[in-house]
Amino acid sequence: MSLFKPASHLLLYSFIFGGTTFYSFLVSPVAFKTLDRESFSALQNKVFPTFFQLQSFSPWVLALTAPFKLTTGPTSLLTSASICGLANLAWLLPWTRRVKEERKSLCSRFEGEDLERYDAPLRREFGKSHGLSLLFNMGNAVCMFVYGVYLCRGLLKYVPK
Repeated sequence: MSLFKPASHLLLYSFIFGGTTFYSFLVSPVAFKTLDRESFSALQNKVFPTFFQLQSFSPWVLALTAPFKLTTGPTSLLTSASICGLANLAWLLPWTRRVKEERKSLCSRFEGEDLERYDAPLRREFGKSHGLSLLFNMGNAVCMFVYGVYLCRGLLKYVPK
């Protein structure tokens, strides 16, 4: 029995799940605490499109390369993980960027109380879009984690008895 297919699938899964969780729960919070707002924003603007593409399309690569028959459970988890990534990529990333640009434009036109009055609704809108993005990011991570449980079960057939 060839171990190439299960080993390569496990390696791919490890890269996808490990990379997503490492960036989401370690790198991004440390960068937020370490960098000034402008630098952090520039970093996220460069990383997020690729990050969300990875979350969107890598579950389908996993589905196509699975070394075991995908039943409803793993298929729905990979589909849900992909939908979470696509929501971030196609809906929330553009929304968040638009709000950030509007806030930047306000800062260049207003000062003091005027700025505060016009900026407050945009801060709330940014908070909503960012909160939803975190929720979808967490959804992707949870789906990929549970898929890992199915993956472990599927790989048991490769263990010598």
